[in-house]
Amino acid sequence: MRITKREIAFEGKYLRLVRKHVQTDDGKEHAWETVERTNIYNRGAVVIIPITPQKEVILEKNWRLPIESFVVQFPAGLTDQESESEEETARRELLEETGYLAKELIPIIPTPLCPALIPTEANHFLAPDVEFVGIEREDNTEEIEVLKVPVEELKDFLLNLPEDTSLDLRVPGILWVLEKKQLI
Repeated sequence: MRITKREIAFEGKYLRLVRKHVQTDDGKEHAWETVERTNIYNRGAVVIIPITPQKEVILEKNWRLPIESFVVQFPAGLTDQESESEEETARRELLEETGYLAKELIPIIPTPLCPALIPTEANHFLAPDVEFVGIEREDNTEEIEVLKVPVEELKDFLLNLPEDTSLDLRVPGILWVLEKKQLI
């Protein structure tokens, strides 16, 4: 499969809708619409898996406007400041969203966020032994509840979320990776 043409169908302040024309190996032409972010650098996003010294995983119950519902997820953010490294973005986002300070960040794995729609990837970082230093949320467009769940209770917690809350499936997927790497 090869891309034969790329055209911008719409461009907004933060998003661009792109129509990609492709030719398959059998010579047939197809078009695929994708979304690109216009305000990101590096891979595009970071995800942080913070763990307290008491072996509690920090999660967020985050209101997500596109689905008009709460989602339980790891703290995360866009790499939207050109001067920041992914590690700096991860530290800033963790502190802004949860009030926890990461003393150490261990790169775990980059993964695509939604490969059928956007080319953005997220780099995942383990933040062991995070310290609560206080929340000073600047972004009032986010509605976030910080959740602390003991590692040994995490599976039951994720299987018994309230009906009005969805689970970001990267959470159990990344937890599985961390278990296989013997990091939790």
